[in-house]
Amino acid sequence: MQEHTIIWDFDGTILPINPYDSEQTLLHYKITGRECGTSLLKRLIGRVVIYADKRGWFPEYFKRAYNRLLKGTSVTMLDRVAEELAAKISNVDRQAIQDLKRSGYKMMILSCGTADLSTRILRAAGLADCFNFIEGNWFIINDGKIQGMDFHIPTPESKLELLLERGIKAEQAAVVGDGFTDLPLLDWAAVPVLLDRTGEKYAKYRGKGYHHAASICEAAEIIKETGNPV
Repeated sequence: MQEHTIIWDFDGTILPINPYDSEQTLLHYKITGRECGTSLLKRLIGRVVIYADKRGWFPEYFKRAYNRLLKGTSVTMLDRVAEELAAKISNVDRQAIQDLKRSGYKMMILSCGTADLSTRILRAAGLADCFNFIEGNWFIINDGKIQGMDFHIPTPESKLELLLERGIKAEQAAVVGDGFTDLPLLDWAAVPVLLDRTGEKYAKYRGKGYHHAASICEAAEIIKETGNPV
C-alpha cells in the first residue's frame, strides 16, 4: 500500500478566520494597547494594515508592515494570543484530526503565515503531536523580543517547492486548503480538498476539480474515501 501524506494549510483551514486570521489577531492584540509602547500612529497604521489584509489588498506589503509593527514585541504575547486562538478550534475538528492520525496518516502543515503562532496554537489545542512536520515563516527572536522574520515559505509556490525537495509525489498527497495560497498545492495533489466553511468559494473554484468540504470532518471523510493510509 503506497504512503499517503495529508498536507494542511493553517489559517482558514485548521484555524477558522473569526474575525481575523492568526497574524491579523496578533497585530490587533498589539495595537489595542494590551502591551505598552504602541503609539497612536502605530495603532492607526495597524488598523489600516489589518483592514487591507482582510480584503486581500496589497498582500505583498502586509508582511513588511506586520514585521515593522511587531518589532520589539515580547514573545510572551505569542503565547497569550495562541491560547485565545486555540479555543476557536472546535472539539469536533480536533477529534477529526486526531482520528486521521490514529488511522495512520502522516500529516504536515505548510503555511505562508507565522509558524511561531501556528505551532503554539496547535500545542495549546493538543494537536501538535498529530503533525510530523510544520513549516511557515519564523520570527527572528533575540533577548525574548521579535526582531524580524525568517521567510521559509514566502509565496504559495514555495509550498510546492518544499514538498518536491522532500521527495513527496502528487499521487501520494492529499491537500486541504482554503484559498489563494493553497492553489499550487491543490492543483498538484492527487486528492485536493478545498475547505469552504461558508460556501462562498464553491462557484469561484467550480471548474478546478477540487473536492469541496464545509468542515474539517467532511475533509477527513473525503480523504478516507479517496486516499490510502500508511
